[in-house]
Amino acid sequence: MSHAPFVMKLAFYPPTKQNRQRNVCHVRYIATRPGADRGELEPEKEDPGTAAGHVKYAGERPGSHGLFGPEEGVTPDLKATQEELKNHKGIVWRAVLSLREDDALRLGYTTRKAWETMLRATVAEAAAKMGIREENLRWVAAFHTAQGHPHVHLMWWEKKPARTRGMLSEGEKRDLRRVFVREIYAEERSMLLAEKTAIRDLIRETARQDVLHLAREIKQARLEIRALEGGEPGIAPVLNPAGEQELVNRLSGLAANLPGHGRAALAYMPDEVKARTREIADWILKQPGFSQSAGRYQELARQIASHYTLKPEALDEAARKAYEDIRDRVAQVVLRGAAAINRLEREIEFSEKQEAKQIQAEKCRIANSVWKAAWRALERERTRAEAQAQLLAERDLERRRRRAREEGREMGML
Repeated sequence: MSHAPFVMKLAFYPPTKQNRQRNVCHVRYIATRPGADRGELEPEKEDPGTAAGHVKYAGERPGSHGLFGPEEGVTPDLKATQEELKNHKGIVWRAVLSLREDDALRLGYTTRKAWETMLRATVAEAAAKMGIREENLRWVAAFHTAQGHPHVHLMWWEKKPARTRGMLSEGEKRDLRRVFVREIYAEERSMLLAEKTAIRDLIRETARQDVLHLAREIKQARLEIRALEGGEPGIAPVLNPAGEQELVNRLSGLAANLPGHGRAALAYMPDEVKARTREIADWILKQPGFSQSAGRYQELARQIASHYTLKPEALDEAARKAYEDIRDRVAQVVLRGAAAINRLEREIEFSEKQEAKQIQAEKCRIANSVWKAAWRALERERTRAEAQAQLLAERDLERRRRRAREEGREMGML
């Protein structure tokens, strides 16, 4: 199978007044534009204890922007980074590193965490290819969850400007590309080698078997695993600012009606809360991208049910139950987000404008996490259903072939 190449676009900006301002604007753009991944919702860690502690916590963690840098767990200060770039007297380099979505899915690069890990393992080495020592290196990056081509924007510069040539030679470009490609494809190369060895050993052990039969067994085993566990979800549709605010408003409205105690589990909620939670889940499942995947999930439920009955009312019932099942899975994600907002609003006193901004940023981060988690829940079930439907179809085809062979033998005996 041919793979789309890893894409690396490079640019450099000498320290003119205009370029410094462009760099200031660019770092804000990559950090805050729609689709910039601002971090995941972790409700079990969202209890700093006091209102003051929560304000500090909300201001320090990802939420208001999507920047990350060389230190794990340390979120770069956006304003401080802009101020540094505004006054920087040296060259600033920018890069966009991208994979096609199907390649990113296969390689495990559909999440911010994966790109963070990759860049922390490679940026210092890549800069060294340009003659920039690690102790003199500054860099920030942001992951954008664009459907079709997940990518990171990377900016780097020297603390004390030493390099005077911005343009990279062809050799330097090749060296940088090799550093990133080696890390991105490292796990796949290792897995392919292990799989190749395992399959080779299996073929040796079963050398007398039909190789095509063996290939079918391997394919079936993979399908069965996928039918049980589902496949890795692709990139979630972009949540635009209007949609983000709508989701924040809906979650806040739900949060105001939650019980003040107990676990955030849909099954234990009052009927009114269940209804409002499911209403938000319905809204999410009607959004672009979600609606197509949810529709496909219902079609697959019909297809699977058709192996057991052809009654239209039974097929409609299978599709309805499939939708209700996935809606309640999404509703549980929604409830988790509303509970996080509920805690936030109980713990913070709205006394200062700065605090209100931080609270809004935290609410937006929660909304984005709900959006992505809902997408993962939907896609996991859809890919599992795809594999189940394929397994049933192949088993049905094998039964028909076997029956045809048996009938052929019987005809030959007459």
